[in-house]
Amino acid sequence: PYPTEFFSFVGAEKALKAAQYTIDADKTSVHNLATNCNGLNDSELMELACQLEYLVGDSTRMRYPDRMHFPQIPNDVYSGQTAQQALQLAKKIVERVQYRIS
Repeated sequence: PYPTEFFSFVGAEKALKAAQYTIDADKTSVHNLATNCNGLNDSELMELACQLEYLVGDSTRMRYPDRMHFPQIPNDVYSGQTAQQALQLAKKIVERVQYRIS
């Protein structure tokens, strides 16, 4: 099972990609949140994205357990507090994107 941070990160990533798509309709397969903010001209979104990116670290650690140092798995690395922080940041990102594209 994936940790809460994973779903928070992916939700934020999809929201940022949706915001980009409304601007130029170019598809991107980049997973970096800050990179996905490029071209949106929104300092608040960029700040939130950087905070979430910093909090969870390399997102591939959540997707691919073999990226962890043996014998750790993602569930061993992330705490409940980290999960709550990630969820709150992701919610703020999604709300900001909703505001921008509405």
